[in-house]
Amino acid sequence: MDQQVPRAELAFRPKGSFTAPVSGIPRPGDQVVVSTEEKKHATQRKKYAPKRRPKYARPTIEPVESSSKEAPEQKEIVVHEWSDIPGPLHEAVIASLKEACHDIDTLARPGYKVREMTQEDLEGYAKCMNCGERKRVLDTKSKTDCFYHPVKRKHQKKQYRYPCCGKKQACASLPAHVYAPVQDFLMQNWRNYQLTPSPVSEICRPRRVVALDCEMVEVEGGSAEVAQICAVDILTGEVIVDKYVIPSKTVTDWRTPWSGMSQKLLEEMKEAGKTVDGWEEARKALWAHIDPDTIIVGQSLQHDLDIMRMVHLSVVDTAIFSREAVVKGCKQNWGLQRLCKQMLDRDIQQSRRGHDCLEDTMATREVVLWCVRHPDKFQEWAVSQRELMKKADSHWKRKPQESDKAQVKQPRESVSQVPAE
Repeated sequence: MDQQVPRAELAFRPKGSFTAPVSGIPRPGDQVVVSTEEKKHATQRKKYAPKRRPKYARPTIEPVESSSKEAPEQKEIVVHEWSDIPGPLHEAVIASLKEACHDIDTLARPGYKVREMTQEDLEGYAKCMNCGERKRVLDTKSKTDCFYHPVKRKHQKKQYRYPCCGKKQACASLPAHVYAPVQDFLMQNWRNYQLTPSPVSEICRPRRVVALDCEMVEVEGGSAEVAQICAVDILTGEVIVDKYVIPSKTVTDWRTPWSGMSQKLLEEMKEAGKTVDGWEEARKALWAHIDPDTIIVGQSLQHDLDIMRMVHLSVVDTAIFSREAVVKGCKQNWGLQRLCKQMLDRDIQQSRRGHDCLEDTMATREVVLWCVRHPDKFQEWAVSQRELMKKADSHWKRKPQESDKAQVKQPRESVSQVPAE
């Protein structure tokens, strides 16, 4: 048993002079004698012991400074700030955009519908049953003979050569083409193309310049339908149309990474009363604010007009406008995201949920306004892009150097087989 110390004796002893009890466990206030060797080991353990840190470091809270020092000025972060055009400049902007409108030949090259489809135009989409070419394409090439393969390839098996001859070049010919009738649903779609009508009501005054963008989804049959439409007044920045559209057919691909659309989103918008039924209702909503003289601005606008079955000739396409400024007849396209970054130093289409239709519409407005209001800067941008294209062409078209020839492996000499004796 441990040695017990009388309480009376403890009361009269000075603090720190009490020796440890027999058990070896000191009590609070006891004086413990530690040897020099033990101190040395304790110091080494403390020096080389690994520092333990929490798995998730907590943020340090800095002490609040006195009120005598002024707090640093905080920079206000603005997500998007769209430009405003003063009233006196409206006519100048409209005049510049009228000059920028493309002619019919320029619109027809990328696939714009420049007039309503006639019966002759519809028949031009008929395909030859043998070679697969459309009639309107063959008429431009003035080809009367039909060259084809009697046995077609099976794309499910990924056949790259035709089984009839084992080659890609046609192995059979006929003196004339045999056209199949155009499918009914294609005929119906093409018949629905209409010119922009004049407004019926005098109450709704048509806008003079409008920016347009549509988001599309894929429906059964492999075709596309509009799922959202946004239109903005170029002069005032007012949103005149912002509607979600319920497709008339079953959706097979929502194209969410690009369109930002999903079935859940469309159902929520329908409950909120922000939807219209079908592309025809969406087109009516747009036609309520425009007429044939309204200038429509958009990026690659032929796709938006096609999905709405519209024929409109007063168009400023930022894709055509930018590439024609760089090189006349240039085939390279500058996307909207790239134009915004290079011209406006602004990032768009950063959301992981897909494109924002209204954001793209406003961005198109900003790009075209920047081009017409700052023609000198626009020309500087075009010159810089032209120089980049020249550098790229010179890189690919340069003559091979001696160092390049040394790196080319020489073909191995063929060794003739010695006949067996």
